[in-house]
Amino acid sequence: MNLRLGDEAARLERGWKYEIIKGAVAHPKVIAERKAEIDKLHGEQKYDWTGHMRRLTRTTLYSWIDICENEGIHGLAQKVRGDKGEKRALINRTWMQTVPFDEIAKETIAEDIVQFIRGLIVKGTTRKLIRFLAADELRRITAAYGYVVTDEAVAARLFNIPDALVSAEARFKAVSRHNFDRKASEDDKPRIRRTIAGLQPMEIVVMDVHHINVMVRRDNGTAASPKFVGFHDVATNRVFGGLVFMDERGGVRNVDVIEEFKRMCQDPAYGMPQKLYCDNGSEYGFADHLEDALKLNCRVTPFTQEERARVIRAKPYNASAKVIKGFFRQMNQQYFRHIPGWIDDNRMNPKRRELGKPMPPFEGGFDAFSKMVFQLLQTYEQLPQTGALAGKSPAQVFDSHVKAGWAATLIEDSQFYMAFAKPERRKLTKHAFSLGGRLWTGPELDRCFEPTVIVHVPAYHGFNELLVETVQGERIGWATGSRVHL
Repeated sequence: MNLRLGDEAARLERGWKYEIIKGAVAHPKVIAERKAEIDKLHGEQKYDWTGHMRRLTRTTLYSWIDICENEGIHGLAQKVRGDKGEKRALINRTWMQTVPFDEIAKETIAEDIVQFIRGLIVKGTTRKLIRFLAADELRRITAAYGYVVTDEAVAARLFNIPDALVSAEARFKAVSRHNFDRKASEDDKPRIRRTIAGLQPMEIVVMDVHHINVMVRRDNGTAASPKFVGFHDVATNRVFGGLVFMDERGGVRNVDVIEEFKRMCQDPAYGMPQKLYCDNGSEYGFADHLEDALKLNCRVTPFTQEERARVIRAKPYNASAKVIKGFFRQMNQQYFRHIPGWIDDNRMNPKRRELGKPMPPFEGGFDAFSKMVFQLLQTYEQLPQTGALAGKSPAQVFDSHVKAGWAATLIEDSQFYMAFAKPERRKLTKHAFSLGGRLWTGPELDRCFEPTVIVHVPAYHGFNELLVETVQGERIGWATGSRVHL
C-alpha cells in the first residue's frame, strides 16, 4: 500500500479525520481524558469530506488515533494499492506470466474456466472438487492451445485454481439450490410484509389440512395421527377447524373438508369468507365450485381479473405464503405437545419416552382427544399475541370488530347444495329420468311435461334426493330414487 501525498482528496480526508480526533490525541494514551473525548464522540453523525453523513464509533476513532500516532497524519488518508495500474491476473499470476499466448487467448481461456466453474457450482459440486476439476480443465485447454506441461510439480503451480476465483462465482449456488432444493429456494425469496390494518373478519381465510403430531389409539387397536382441517381468519388470527380420524389407511377427502367448511359458514362467529386461499391437493378440489358462492359475501366489486378470483390457489413449494402454517407449527410445538402420545414433527425419528420403544399412543379414545384439542384451541384464542395483533388476543380483536358492527354472512343448506352440485341434462320418460343406475321421480315430476330437464347432482356427497329444474332454469322440485333401474 502507498501513501497518497499529493492527492487533493487525500488532503481533505486527512484534515477531516484529524479535526475529529485532535482533542483525544492531545491527551496521553493512558489518561482518562482521552477515553472521555472518545466516549463523547461515539455515536455522533457528521458530514465527511465527500458530503456524506457518517456515524462515528469507538472502534473507528481508536483506529484513526493509532494510525496517527504510529504513521503520522499522512497515514489517515486511505492508501493506494501497491499493484494499482497492473493488469489483474485472470486465473493465477504464475499461469499469466508463463504461458506464451497473447492477451486475447488468455482472456478467452479464463472466460472458459469461469464458465466451467459456474457449471459445476450449479450442479452442487463441492468447492474442493471444483478446484480440482477446473485445474484439470485449465491444463487440457492450455495444451489444446499448444502449451503442454509434463512436469507434475510445475503443473501443480501453473494450473492452480485460486479459492478466490471459485468464491467470486458463489452466487450461482442459488441456481443449484433452486434445482435440487426447491423449498429452500422458495423460502429464501423476499416476502410481502402483510398487515391486517383495515381487514374485516372472514375477509381473507386460509385453509389447510395438517397432521396433529399425536398418535391416538383406534378402536381396532392400531394407532394413527388425526388430521386437523383448519380455516385461518387472517384479520383476527382465529382458527375454525375440525378433526378427521380415519378408521384405516387413507387421506382427507373432499367431503370431509366440505363438512367443516359448511359448519364454519353456518357458525355465527365465522360465516362465509370473502376470499379463500387453499392448496393444490386433491382434497381441495371442492373449492373450484365456490367461486359463485363466495360472491354472496363480497361487499366490494373489484376490477382486475386477479381480484375477481375469490378462490386463490397457493403456488407449489410456497408453504410460507400460507399464514396457517405458522399456526399449525405453534399448536404442535407449544400446545399439542402436552397431550399424551405426542411424537413431534419428525415422523422418521419421533419422540420416545423410552429408548428403543415407540411413544405410547393416546388411550382415551377419539372423543376425549377431540375435547382436549378444542380446549387447547380455545386457550390459544384467549392468549395475547405479538406482531400484527399488538399484544391482544384473537378473541379480543374479534370482539372489537363485533362491537364495531361486524356480522357473519350465514349460508343455508339449499345454497350449499347448489354450490357443490353439477348440472346435468336428463330426458324425461314417463315423468322419470335415469341416473346412476336408478330411476328418479317425484310428485313435481308427475306434473312436468318437459322433454328434457336439468338435474343438479352433488359433486362429492352421496345423495338420495336431486333438485330438478327446467332447461330455462325454472325450479320443478325434488326427485327421489324410487327403484333400481334394470
